Amino acid sequence: MRKLSSLMAVVLIAVVGCTSQPAATPTPAAPTSVAEVAASPTTIPPTHTVPLEPTPTPVPATSAPTATFAAPTPSHTVEVTKDVEYVKLLAPGAPALTLDVYAPTEPGPWPVIVLNHWWYQSKDTVVYSGLAKELAGRGVVVFVPDTRLDLPTLFDGLEDNGRVFREVEGSYACAYRFARERATDYGGDPARLTVFGDGACGLQSAFMGDDLQQRWEEFASQRGGPPPQTECLVDGGTAQVDTFVSYGGEFEWYEELKDKDPELWELTSLLHLSDRDPSFRLHFVFGEMDNPGNIEEAVDYHQALVDAGYDATLTMLPDERWDISFTGLGRESLIQIILEEARR
Repeated sequence: MRKLSSLMAVVLIAVVGCTSQPAATPTPAAPTSVAEVAASPTTIPPTHTVPLEPTPTPVPATSAPTATFAAPTPSHTVEVTKDVEYVKLLAPGAPALTLDVYAPTEPGPWPVIVLNHWWYQSKDTVVYSGLAKELAGRGVVVFVPDTRLDLPTLFDGLEDNGRVFREVEGSYACAYRFARERATDYGGDPARLTVFGDGACGLQSAFMGDDLQQRWEEFASQRGGPPPQTECLVDGGTAQVDTFVSYGGEFEWYEELKDKDPELWELTSLLHLSDRDPSFRLHFVFGEMDNPGNIEEAVDYHQALVDAGYDATLTMLPDERWDISFTGLGRESLIQIILEEARR
């Protein structure tokens, strides 16, 4: 997510810590071989200080042209199952939400990934459908759920005792449960679930896990609402995740709620929720050309999680911005990080 300076930009911010800018196509990086991919990202140890301003490297006029990056060819053909209902919204007139499943046609069991996207984007947006298909082609099953938000600004989320927050967090939790319960239908392994959140989307639900509804019920009983907003369309499953990988994000966004509604802040703040049992692994990925303020927050948040006992990693991608690249070394590095975490 970007820290935006105008009120119009704030209107596009997600209630789940997601960024709100449309994806752009950056100029691809130019390595000399695919083998350089693993060496390109810089993994930040807890005590490392990230440079906030990238330093450009002059290129002599006589430099020879460099090789064009070519992404590896996917090893598997992919079958896509569209518009599978996974959660019923309980608000009057609200539809059931659907997800798409991308799976290798060859028998598994394959690792399972849930891919969460920006709140105003559809699961059918090429950024996410393309990434899901590419991941599945490397040998994983990918669930891409839609969520629904009608939140113009962060502070509009205070209305109805945070009803929209409860709906979105509950929707993500239902997607995690659905992926666990139905993984074998698509050749996936339900024993391990990795979530990829673009802009940290869905991280609140990952922190609360199976306690999400209970914590909201306790909140609602004291406040007179909101009532339950979601009904998961699987009988079993668990919302616990094993690994959460995040690209970009603004971890202190919800801190603006702390003074206005401390109780609701406790159910939305990524800083507050990180005091829970550190039972899952986190891997944060940022582009070095992201907003310096967001990077600084990420470094501090990563350190706080490490201090709290989490298995947490922060990786910086050279020459990348806040958005997911359509091609190039940065995209390949991100894909390899996601796959490595999913296969642990």
